[in-house]
Amino acid sequence: MTDSSVRIDGNTLQLPGGAAVRFVRTLRLPETGTHPLPPGLGEFPVRRVSDFPDTVPEEWRARGGVMLPVYLREAMWLSFAGTRRPAALQVGVGKVCAVSGEPWSDRLSRDPQNYVVLPRQPWLDGINSGKGTVRQFVAVPLGLGATVEGQVTGEEVWGGVQLQCFPLNERELAIWREAEQRLARKARARAATLPTGGYGMPAMPMAAQAAPAPGGPRPRAGEPPRWASASAVRCARRSTRTTARCRPGPSSPRAGSSCTW
Repeated sequence: MTDSSVRIDGNTLQLPGGAAVRFVRTLRLPETGTHPLPPGLGEFPVRRVSDFPDTVPEEWRARGGVMLPVYLREAMWLSFAGTRRPAALQVGVGKVCAVSGEPWSDRLSRDPQNYVVLPRQPWLDGINSGKGTVRQFVAVPLGLGATVEGQVTGEEVWGGVQLQCFPLNERELAIWREAEQRLARKARARAATLPTGGYGMPAMPMAAQAAPAPGGPRPRAGEPPRWASASAVRCARRSTRTTARCRPGPSSPRAGSSCTW
């Protein structure tokens, strides 16, 4: 990720291909046990490293990119938006893939998958630490052996968060557009067959008369008919938030750990 390829819009990082990433502040959970997903507590401010040449370390200036301030008591999750076309986004922490837990690779891989699919994936809560669980994105000093980079690679050189976005190539983009056009035509065809209401609308069927209960009284002669009452239907809304939980992983290096940036 270079300065020339990234744009900052407020606290949102605009990547090539249209992907937008926000860094959301949240609670840092205990290191033991399994916990529900914590809430979002606002966005971390994002600034370019090149805007602070006199105060940032020399290695930061050499690598460029952006920076954000994080207390040790805080944690973070990533929110994705900004693109309607499909794209693959790689997320790394200290050059370790947060999706697969494997060392970082600049090439996309399906087995194990080392990317998330946008816009289908709305956020990422942490580093993959096992089936259905993640470790939070947190800040720790380099050199203590507490980072996921140190556990997986045996050294702590990079630190930070790495992002790389791959939009569709021209051929796949044309296939996707054709599929979207077919879906739009089918939707318009279905809408054309539905009644539009107003003049010319077909008569709506009247409600059927309620059948008398077994052994119950029948309507008397001249008595208006009794109609069945419609019962209310309650619809339960389901959240689209993932069911993953934040849990400290085992001692295996593949389990993931804290990261620094």
